[in-house]
Amino acid sequence: MEQDIKIQLLVEQIAVLDDSKAFEKLFYLYYKRLLRFADAIVKDAQAAEEVVSDVFLNLWRNRSKLLEIENLNSYLYVATKNLAIRSRTRLQNRKPLNIEEIEIEPEHFTNPEEILLNNELVKRYEAAVSRLPSRCQTIYRLARQDGLRYKEIAAILNVSVKTVDAQMAIALKRITQVVRFIYDEKRL
Repeated sequence: MEQDIKIQLLVEQIAVLDDSKAFEKLFYLYYKRLLRFADAIVKDAQAAEEVVSDVFLNLWRNRSKLLEIENLNSYLYVATKNLAIRSRTRLQNRKPLNIEEIEIEPEHFTNPEEILLNNELVKRYEAAVSRLPSRCQTIYRLARQDGLRYKEIAAILNVSVKTVDAQMAIALKRITQVVRFIYDEKRL
């Protein structure tokens, strides 16, 4: 009961006063629970983080309508479920080869042929990254080389998280196409 009153007070502060501190408190009240819930659906930690971030991003964008929500708890779980299902569908539609599964570290190889193939793979990978369109390359490097989350990249570049996701999909598809040939040869 006390928790419900606290949540209602936070909702009012967010909706009426645009209080970002209240939003932050609400975020931390729900984040871990929603993250576990999303992860149970998508079965991918990074995708689950993006789902929950999107839920809260949408909540903040529509904060003026927050008082119209009768049960915030249910609303957040339903929104998380819907976004997680969409995310899971996108993940399932991706090709099974993941660029991160490709080993590109020479010390793992024992014979000259493997070292040569790996060096060729590294060259193709670097060439593929450098041939990406400018925005796509920037987003890819921020995500993969700098380890930033999609939400952070979106804030830095002033684009939506969905734009970051779409650009990453393009980058991964193009890079995978370039390195696939040599990787398939290596696997034979």
